Amino acid sequence: MEKHILVVDDERDIRELVAGVLEDEGYSTRNAADSDSALEAIADRRPSLVLLDEPCAGVNPSLVGGISTLLKDLNKTRKGSFVVIEHNMDFVMDLCHRIMVMVEGQVLAIGTPEEIRANKQVLDAYLGN
Repeated sequence: MEKHILVVDDERDIRELVAGVLEDEGYSTRNAADSDSALEAIADRRPSLVLLDEPCAGVNPSLVGGISTLLKDLNKTRKGSFVVIEHNMDFVMDLCHRIMVMVEGQVLAIGTPEEIRANKQVLDAYLGN
């Protein structure tokens, strides 16, 4: 069975590097920039893993909830995994059931949204408490 991974990123060099490594491991890769819509590409290709780099960047705040709902629906119907890099914490808390928080390239905390909200280290790092 062919494995599919969709890489969504604006950095062409990183995209090519990741695609090359994954192709060497037997995965076919496709960048959402090659299609009209990243979500359309996810629905069409049914990848087992989707990497999303700041999917809310530059998006009208009134549309962010709809993106979250659509990604949750895709995840349920396609049974794939999503890795999301995002600074919009409301979006992350709504979308994800497991969150990893990093600071300067180091893992600070891993947990559920509730655990992350209550984590003193996360609050200190991101809210300056």
